[in-house]
Amino acid sequence: MRTIDVFLFEGVNLLDVSGPVQAFEAAKVDRKSQYECRFVTIDGEPVKASCGLRMLADDELSAASKSHDLLIPGGGVDAVIKEGRIQSIIQARAARAGDGRLISICSGALILAASGVLDGLDATTHWSRAKDIKKYKEVCWDLDRICVEEDRIFTSAGVTTGIDLALAIIRADCGRDVALGAARELVVQLHRTGGQSQYAMHLAGQFSRDNSLAHLIEKIVSQPQLDWTLEEMAQTAGMNTRTLSRHFQRDVQQSPAQFVEHTRIEHARGLLKDNVPLKQVAQDSGFGDLQRMRRAFQRRFGVHVSDYVKAFG
Repeated sequence: MRTIDVFLFEGVNLLDVSGPVQAFEAAKVDRKSQYECRFVTIDGEPVKASCGLRMLADDELSAASKSHDLLIPGGGVDAVIKEGRIQSIIQARAARAGDGRLISICSGALILAASGVLDGLDATTHWSRAKDIKKYKEVCWDLDRICVEEDRIFTSAGVTTGIDLALAIIRADCGRDVALGAARELVVQLHRTGGQSQYAMHLAGQFSRDNSLAHLIEKIVSQPQLDWTLEEMAQTAGMNTRTLSRHFQRDVQQSPAQFVEHTRIEHARGLLKDNVPLKQVAQDSGFGDLQRMRRAFQRRFGVHVSDYVKAFG
C-alpha cells in the first residue's frame, strides 16, 4: 500500500482534495486498497475549505513523515506561498531518496514553484493563474496541458483534472485495469483526449449565446474527422456563412476554419500521446493526410510534428 500525505490549508479547494483522494480510494486489487491518504495541516489543527466545510487533520505537515508522497491541492494558496516553513518541508521532501512524489493540483503548483522544486522543469496549473506564474521564470509553464510529470513531480491543470492526474498515477503504479476500474467507479474517462485548451473549447460551446452554435461546436469537438467546410458548418448550425462567421468571432474569438483546425490539433495531440501512428493520427483527427497536419502543427507550435512527438509524445 502506498501512503499519501494530503496537505490541507485555509481556503483549500474542496474538489482539489476530494477528486484525487476519491480516485485513489477507488484503486483496488482483489478489493484491497492500494493507497492510504493521510490529511495534514501546517500545525495539525482543523482548517476550513473555500466552500466552508471544516476539515480535521490526522497530523501536521512534516519533512520527516514516513508517507511516500505529498499531495498539494489548490485554492487559497497565496497565503501559503509566503510560509517559509512550508517551503523548507517541500524542499526536504523533494530531496529525499527513494520514489517519493510531489503531486500538485490546480494552483497548488504555485506552492511548489515558490519552493524552487519546479525550477527547470515543465509544469502546468489552472489557466486563471497565467499572470501569477510569470514571477516564476525558471519554470517551463505549459497551460495547454492537463497533467505534467517531471522528475517525480506531478502538476495538473486544476479542479477536475486532479482526477485525471490521479488516474494517470494509478495506471503507472497498478496497471491499466486497476485505473480503468477506478475510472468506471467515478464514471469518468480514463484518459481525456487533448489538452486543457480542448476542454476550454467545450466550454465555449456551452456558454455560447446561440444554441445552434453550441450544438455545432460540440459536434465539431466530438467528430473532428468529418469534412467541416464553412458551408457544412453553416448548414449544421442553420444559418448562412456570414452569420456563422460573425457568431464564431463573437463567442469563440476565432473564425470557423481556425476553430476546426485548433480542434483537430488538440485531438491529434491526444492520439500522439498514446503513440498512435502518424498517418492514423492525421486521418482520425480530420486532417486527412500527414502534410496538412504538419502544416497545422507548424502554424500552431512552430515545430514539425516529429519534433513535437519527441518533446511531448
